[in-house]
Amino acid sequence: MYRLLFSPKARRAFLELRIEDAQSVKAALDRLQENPRRRGVVALHDLRIATYRFRVGWYRVLFDINDRDQTLSVLDIRRRNERTYR
Repeated sequence: MYRLLFSPKARRAFLELRIEDAQSVKAALDRLQENPRRRGVVALHDLRIATYRFRVGWYRVLFDINDRDQTLSVLDIRRRNERTYR
């Protein structure tokens, strides 16, 4: 099982979510801890923010995977719009 590490930006974004959205994101993160390359995880190319993203409703969880340390670094949680991946 992978350990979750939150960046300050991701922690702030998570705390600002509505309760229903936060519960959905929490459930998705629990599933990612078990299998970080599960179906629905998309590798992001040419993006400086993160290496992977996972869709949770209208939100995108942007993260990196470190297999050696068994950690998932959650870098940001963003609502999907035209500026999500910039």
